[in-house]
Amino acid sequence: MKRKLLTLILSSGILMGANAQNREISFKEADWKTQLATAKKENKIIFFDAYTSWCGPCKMMAKDVFTKDNVADLFNQTFLNVKYDMEKGEGPALKDKYEVSAYPTYLFINGDGEVVHKIVGSMSAPEFIAEAGKALKPETTTFGLAKKFNSGDHSQATSVAYMEALDKAYEADKMGAVAKVYFDALPQASLMEAANWELALKYLNNPAAQSFAYLYANKGELEKKYGADKVNMYFMRTISSSVHSVKRSYEKKTDLKAAAEKAAAIRKLLSTETNYSKPLLAQLDLTEFAAANKWDKFVSKVDAVWGDADFKNKASFVITAANDVVTAAPTQYYKDVLRWADQVEQNNPNLFANIQLADLRKRTLKKQGKMAEAEAMANKAQDLRKEAAQKGQMTPPMMKD
Repeated sequence: MKRKLLTLILSSGILMGANAQNREISFKEADWKTQLATAKKENKIIFFDAYTSWCGPCKMMAKDVFTKDNVADLFNQTFLNVKYDMEKGEGPALKDKYEVSAYPTYLFINGDGEVVHKIVGSMSAPEFIAEAGKALKPETTTFGLAKKFNSGDHSQATSVAYMEALDKAYEADKMGAVAKVYFDALPQASLMEAANWELALKYLNNPAAQSFAYLYANKGELEKKYGADKVNMYFMRTISSSVHSVKRSYEKKTDLKAAAEKAAAIRKLLSTETNYSKPLLAQLDLTEFAAANKWDKFVSKVDAVWGDADFKNKASFVITAANDVVTAAPTQYYKDVLRWADQVEQNNPNLFANIQLADLRKRTLKKQGKMAEAEAMANKAQDLRKEAAQKGQMTPPMMKD
C-alpha cells in the first residue's frame, strides 16, 4: 500500500510541477512518548527532523524543500512528521538517545522507537524524496541493509548500497567497518583498478584494513595512474580523520578494540615519515596518554611539541591539547594550561588564536573557582569575536565549560 501511495504521490508531483507551491510539511506537536504511541496506532513511520535554531542548512531545508508541494504531499500523507530542537525541551535527551551529532539530521523511526533509516545534511527536493522512498522499503533502509550485510550478504550491490547509506547517515566509523570487510575480501591486485579505486576513495576510510595498507604500500603506482595530489590527499585525509576517530572512541569509551587496531595500523603506516606524520603521531600519543590517565607524560609531550621548531601549526595543536587537559585532567595540571596559553600568546598569535586563548583561560579559571577572572576572560573573548566579525574573519567555536 505504501509503495502504491508513493508512486501516486510522485506521479502527481510531476503533474503539479508547473503549479504554484503552496503546501508544506505539517509537523505534529506532542511529547515523544505520545508521538511513538500515535505512530504505532496509525502504523506509520515517524519522520523526525532533528534541528537547532542556529543551523543554517536546517533553515534552508525548511524554507526551500519542506515547502515543495510534492515533498509536502508525500510526507503529510505517508509519515507522522515531528521536529525537535536538539537544545530545548526533550531535544537534548533525544539527541543522546539517537546519537545525533550533526545538523540537520533526519531520522525515520518506527512505532517501537527503532531508527530504520537516517540521513544527514541538506539536499535537493528530488534527493529528499528519493531518501524518503528508501525509508518505505525495508530492503533499502539503513536498518534493512545492515541486516542483509550482517547476515553474510557481502556482495558488491549490498555492500556498496550499505556503505552509501552509512555515508549519508554520517556514520563514518560504521562505514569504515563495512568497508574493511568488503575491500579486504577483494583480490588485492584488483584494488588498483579504476572502479575499485573510485569506490575506495568514497568509502575505504579504515587504516586497519589490509586493503588500505596494500593501497598505501602501492602509493607510488597509484600516483602515476591517478595523480599525486588526489592520491596523497586521500591518504592524508583518511589517516587524519582516523586519528580523530580514535580520540572520540577513547573519550567516549566505545569501540575501544577497533580504536586500538586503528591506532596500531596508523603507527605502522606512518613509520616511514611523511609531511603529516609528526602531528598525527603526536596526537595519537596524547590520546593514549589521556585514556590511560598518564597526564605527566601528556604534559611532557606537549612541552616537546612546543619546543620543536619544525612542528607545523604547533600553536593550534597546543591550544587543543590544553583544552583536553581542562576537560579531563586533574586540577593540578591547570597551571600547565595557563603556562601554555602564555607561551602561545607571547609567540604573536593571530586574532583567531587570541579568541581561543581567551576561551581557554575562561574555562580554566572557571574550573578553578576564580569566577571574576573567568568573567573578564569571557568578556575579552566576546570583544575579540566582535572585532573578528567587523573584519569579516572566521571565529572559533565556543568550548563548553
